[in-house]
Amino acid sequence: MNYELVIKEHQPACGGKDPTKATIMNISCDDPVAYVRGLEPVGELEVAHAEDGTLVVSTKRNGWTVSYEFTED
Repeated sequence: MNYELVIKEHQPACGGKDPTKATIMNISCDDPVAYVRGLEPVGELEVAHAEDGTLVVSTKRNGWTVSYEFTED
């Protein structure tokens, strides 16, 4: 399937900088959770479905929350 993927890295606020860094890309994969596991081989993954149908896979990396939001393209 084709997805629009939004990767949001949430860090603690400091120095007036925006605490969220977002990256947007289009990808093709059969299993979004397996795709994220390939990027994040260590740590627990949390999977949720948003009301709009977006699949959200979240994890912690170096104390930061990273979320991968998959929306069918």
